[in-house]
Amino acid sequence: MKQLIRPLIGITSSTVNHNNIPSINLHEKYIQAVIQAGGIPAVIPAGTEEGMAEAWLTVCSGIILSGGEDVDPYSYQAEPYPKMQKTNGKRDKLEIEIVKQAQNQNKPILAICRGLTMVNAALGGTVIQDIETNLPNAINHFQQAARSEPTHEIQIDPQSRIFQIFNRSNIRVNSMHHQAIDQLSPVLKPVAVASDGIIEAVEGSSESSLLWGIQWHPEEMASEDPGMQQLFKEFVAECTNKGNNQEDVRTL
Repeated sequence: MKQLIRPLIGITSSTVNHNNIPSINLHEKYIQAVIQAGGIPAVIPAGTEEGMAEAWLTVCSGIILSGGEDVDPYSYQAEPYPKMQKTNGKRDKLEIEIVKQAQNQNKPILAICRGLTMVNAALGGTVIQDIETNLPNAINHFQQAARSEPTHEIQIDPQSRIFQIFNRSNIRVNSMHHQAIDQLSPVLKPVAVASDGIIEAVEGSSESSLLWGIQWHPEEMASEDPGMQQLFKEFVAECTNKGNNQEDVRTL
């Protein structure tokens, strides 16, 4: 009889200089949200070594693409605009390959903030490099309020899986981004939008495996908002089901 296990959830990370030492960086709220949802977090460093993405997808039951740097325009065959901020080409390359491997291995993905634009680029879409430049009538998408505070409203598609979590067509979310989806990947469908038309959430158009992209930061709100924590619970539950359907189930 197979024993249920807690799924290993890989979370991608950024690289920062800490005391002039290149260091791996990931906000702790991601870790807390995964643990509270019943998963075991594993931090994935950026790197371009061959086979790295495939290896991570083999050992992980699911992947969270975290927030961070701007997506390099080279990743979607474009030139940089003047208001582009810091990019990380090695991280882009790894995450693009992770998305492709996840599709091949039928592993769930939860993409958050930068992760949403990254998964869109990885699957053939493009990115608005700076919302204020490209959309003059946009609302404020980079709040000055505390990270856990919601600052604008989004409208959710009643036919989406995300709607099933919140059971509401409109919710308020936090917002800390200046990039967004431009041309949507043909394998993604929009399931939430802001009042200015910016896509705030997507789901995969295929029924094979869960693919969520979220423009806001649910991990920052999860400790105070049960609905945001439920996003992680649903994701971890999906990863648990996928992991326990594999032949080489083992106790962690």
